[in-house]
Amino acid sequence: MKKQLPVHKMKFDQTVVEENRLRDGLTRLLFPRKCPGCGIVLPTGALVCEECSREFTLIKEPACMICGRPLEYGNEEMCYTCANSTRSNSFGVSIFIYDDLMRNAMSGLKFHGQTDNVDYFAAMAVSRAGAKIRSFEPCALVPVPVHKTRLEERGYNQAELICEKIGEMMEIPVVSDWLIRARKTDFQKNLGSIMRRRNLEGAFALNEIDYPRERVESELSRVMIVDDIYTTGTTMENCASKLKEAGVTEIGLLNISIGAGI
Repeated sequence: MKKQLPVHKMKFDQTVVEENRLRDGLTRLLFPRKCPGCGIVLPTGALVCEECSREFTLIKEPACMICGRPLEYGNEEMCYTCANSTRSNSFGVSIFIYDDLMRNAMSGLKFHGQTDNVDYFAAMAVSRAGAKIRSFEPCALVPVPVHKTRLEERGYNQAELICEKIGEMMEIPVVSDWLIRARKTDFQKNLGSIMRRRNLEGAFALNEIDYPRERVESELSRVMIVDDIYTTGTTMENCASKLKEAGVTEIGLLNISIGAGI
């Protein structure tokens, strides 16, 4: 029988959920929700406007079983990049194509404080991939960490916000203090494939004090790493390989958006 994490790690605690709903209701009165795509004020209860809901490009099957990138042919199981690279994860799913509209929405979330966008991303992740996530049976969700200086600049880690919302909706624990960004790196989007790998050398570390190997093997043997944008997979692979070192046996990836082809 799968062991559960301590109560203080259970991000879907019902009391917290109710408090969050009350807070969100009050916040909506003062700051109406805006569409993550075009920025117009939305009617109560809406997470995206009707036009943008049709314009955001969702991933359709067939898709790569390792990263979730859409495939051209139905008889393929992996995209070219995953088939020709070392991957520490055995499963991956992606929700949106990272196109111009998604780039704008992600930029708003990461650099302009538009944290409401998280609700739409999480809702679509659960709607589109909830069954696959449950089938994988993760013990916990693990967000890709940001360096402490970027956390101070933004005030939040966008991957952690998405992770927590999905964990709350699906009642899956979230572990956000295990994987650590040990070194500040350049933004990956500005680098070529070789420089991406060099940029991330030594970038991630593990909190081995709170998560010793025996705890990992008994409580966290299957985890899903969550991130906002997947390009070549270098960041996710660095995170996954670190968790493998820690004793995780099965790793899945959940990408909110992914490039159409690499």
